[in-house]
Amino acid sequence: MSDMSGIEAMAPRRPSMWRFVLATISVPILLIAMSLWLGSEYVVTENMRLQARASFDRQAEAGSLIAHIADAESSQRGYVITGDSAFLTDYGPARNAVTRTFAKLQADLAGQPEQARLLGQLRDLAGQKFAEMDAVLALRRAGGLDAAVARIREGKGKHLMDEMRSVSAAMLKVAARQRDESVNTYRARVDADRLGMWVGIAVVGGLLLAAALLIWRQSNARYRARLAAYSVAERNRSILDSTIDAIAILNPSGTIETINAAASTMLGYRPEELARRDISVLIKLLDRPVTFHERVGLIDGKLANPYLPDRRILHRDGHEIPVDIALGVMRLPDGDHIVASVRDISQRKRIERMKDELMSTVSHELRTPLTSVVGALGLLRAGSAGKIPAAAQRLVEIAENNSRRLIRLINDMLDIDRIQSGQLGLDRRPLDLREVVQRACEGSEGLASSAGIRIACDVPDTPVLVAGDADRLLQVIANLTSNAVRASPPDGTVTIGLTQTDGKAQVAVDDEGAGVPTEFRDRIFGRFERAEGEQSPGTGLGLAISREIIGRHDGTIRFEDRSGGGTRFAFVLDLWRERQLDTKPADDPQILIVEDDADMADTLRQMVVAIGHGAHCVGTAADARAALATGTYSALLLDLNLPDESGLSVARSLRTANGHSSLPIVVVSGLTREGAVEATPLDFVDWLQKPVDPNRLADAVRRAIGRSGAAQPVILHLDDDEDILDIVGSALSPHARVVKATDLAGARKLLETESPDAAILDLHLGEGSGLELLPMLTDKDGLAVPTIIFSAHDVDAAAASQVSAVLVKSRGSLPDLKATVRRILDDSPEGVT
Repeated sequence: MSDMSGIEAMAPRRPSMWRFVLATISVPILLIAMSLWLGSEYVVTENMRLQARASFDRQAEAGSLIAHIADAESSQRGYVITGDSAFLTDYGPARNAVTRTFAKLQADLAGQPEQARLLGQLRDLAGQKFAEMDAVLALRRAGGLDAAVARIREGKGKHLMDEMRSVSAAMLKVAARQRDESVNTYRARVDADRLGMWVGIAVVGGLLLAAALLIWRQSNARYRARLAAYSVAERNRSILDSTIDAIAILNPSGTIETINAAASTMLGYRPEELARRDISVLIKLLDRPVTFHERVGLIDGKLANPYLPDRRILHRDGHEIPVDIALGVMRLPDGDHIVASVRDISQRKRIERMKDELMSTVSHELRTPLTSVVGALGLLRAGSAGKIPAAAQRLVEIAENNSRRLIRLINDMLDIDRIQSGQLGLDRRPLDLREVVQRACEGSEGLASSAGIRIACDVPDTPVLVAGDADRLLQVIANLTSNAVRASPPDGTVTIGLTQTDGKAQVAVDDEGAGVPTEFRDRIFGRFERAEGEQSPGTGLGLAISREIIGRHDGTIRFEDRSGGGTRFAFVLDLWRERQLDTKPADDPQILIVEDDADMADTLRQMVVAIGHGAHCVGTAADARAALATGTYSALLLDLNLPDESGLSVARSLRTANGHSSLPIVVVSGLTREGAVEATPLDFVDWLQKPVDPNRLADAVRRAIGRSGAAQPVILHLDDDEDILDIVGSALSPHARVVKATDLAGARKLLETESPDAAILDLHLGEGSGLELLPMLTDKDGLAVPTIIFSAHDVDAAAASQVSAVLVKSRGSLPDLKATVRRILDDSPEGVT
């Protein structure tokens, strides 16, 4: 939620335990290694010291050999000179000492070849020496002093002694050299160990220094992190507390972690009062026992619907607050948190109510009088009040055209408001698009003639069936035609064409103008968009409204340059059904039988043929509509249980369909009339229950065929605007008797003496709605009288379903009203015109 100034925020990584352990034990391991190394060095040094000491000991022992031999020689000479055996006391021990010393030295010098060789020479010489001394002692004992002295004088003993001293000196010299080498090696090792210790101390010191620096850096990093976290927290807190929208942060379990000051003010709770409480205390999401993320539509880390408009949230005191809610995902190590931004739309709702009231006022207070003005001017122009001078005729045309332009402006403003609020409703029904195009051609003649433009209408001979709202499609064609007329040069031609191919129907409006400017093409369908320098009247809403209407018909609208100059605006719709029915109307009245049971349908057909009429059978609602679109029928026998749609739904749609609103309908069903309450408002000639009585069927058919034969129908017109009453009365009076009422009480009074064949009702009256009169609008047979709503306000679907037709005063002109009355009454050519 903090502002990262364009830098992508990265989530912190969890510290590595292994790195921590390694860093923790590295110094002790190094100290242990140094200790082990110092211990091994101590052992090596001690061995070297012992070796040096052993060298000294061996040197001393080598020197003691000569001493022991000398001691033995002294003992031997004393005995030779004196003959006293006491002098031989030390001779034996000395000899034994020499033997022991040789044995010890031989063991100690086993690994020293040079010393071992000299020791061997010394041993041989010592052996010879002791042998010589033993020989002298033997001569002394045996031959006396002279023999022993003579042997001594030979000098062998001395010679052996000298050689032994020479060998002993050599051994001592080698031992001294080895001693010096051992001492030097020992000293070098001690020096190396000392250097190693200093290096180790330096390494340990360096590691300790590095550890200290690392600890210092980590301390600073922790400080900076805490400082940054504090800064971010303060920034977020400031942002949260300064925003006008209420913000709540929800943890993965759906409980509230925190709210900002705006939320506290909006909801009446202190933050600590909502902490760890489930979000359901404020708003109801889902009743199903699912996880919080499923309740808000969080799937794979993405919100299916991040915007929840027009919701209700609970205040602490229990009243509801209208809000719009925007949701966001905040990814944290412990899971996905939800950030809910809640905007109070109470003021917007109040303004919308005020706007709706204003629109209602505009609808009633402007469209009603304008409809009167346009109707009156139209009657004057048509000569209903007598022939008027040519100059006055032109003034009437100017006034009528400008009044119609003002009505179109009001209609466009109201329509664009409905589009923005999502309330632009459509009444899509199967219809023949040719009729809509022809009505558009006829309705555009006045505008075109005033501009000196000719309207050419090009429609095919075969039906072009689509599912659409006839009035809205007429509005689109009128918008396109109006634009084409303004764009065309004087004496030009605007062509309105209808074609069908590949399952599509196309309506094209061609003009001979200069074309659409290049810089305007990308925004031509935008709201309030007008080309640079365009001086012609208009709001810039017509094409935007047309695009919305065609889009809601699942169609497309486009424009293109014509090869011969000018522009083509065209829209394309899917065909409702492409099929030709083998229906050839007979000279006698034709009856359409809608029955899915083949046997029953054949029975009804035979009954109809028996009374002298033609019959055509279909088995589905779709086939019935297709047959009515392509054939001419005097009456309809209708079963209610059809495989694709309810028969009542078919009857209801026919009551508002062009050309079939007054088609007499006889219900043939297994249900009783009391079992179908919803059928009461529909105008049925009779309700026949299966099995059908042939005589009653014949009577019902005869009444159905003769039902539209009234020469002068009676029409009840209820409206609180007397001007509208006069205009409509003048338009219908040549061929129908119009009885007028300005309020519900007056209408009810009229119905006590009059039995109208049709009724025209305004919805919004001073004391109520014209729909309140519907229960009284029945004929002598109790059937509902066909009713037209003619109001300045748009009519919702519920109200429209109760009547035969709906016309908006400003959108449905007086000719449209006359045509609707004609369709409802299905009058003869001499009827209403």
